Amino acid sequence: MTRVMCTLTALCAAIAAAGCSGGPAPTAELAQAHSLVDQAEQSGAPRYASADISSARSKLQQADLDARKEPARALDEAQEATADARVALARTNAAKAQVALRDVQSSDRDLQHEADRQDLQNETSTPATTAPMPQ
Repeated sequence: MTRVMCTLTALCAAIAAAGCSGGPAPTAELAQAHSLVDQAEQSGAPRYASADISSARSKLQQADLDARKEPARALDEAQEATADARVALARTNAAKAQVALRDVQSSDRDLQHEADRQDLQNETSTPATTAPMPQ
């Protein structure tokens, strides 16, 4: 009986260890990755950083699939998705800044041309001054 009890105890321990060996699902990391991917998508990453956001989405989907059975792998994938989403955000912000800079430079050129045109118009409409007439 003692031998059966020891075998049963060992079997239960092995089953419990196998069930817990993966560790807890990386829910906080997955939530952060989801949040950053959503933020990047809303900021315009599909337009300005499509490869980065696509990679982040793909890694995040795989992390979601692996979360229960392979939590360590899911954690790595969630962290990679987070990094890709951050890169997408950075590239999107840089691209938007470049667009804004071009707009400002274009407006500055337009203003300079208008100022030059006004100066030229003022010069041509003002009568030329001549030497004063002697009295």
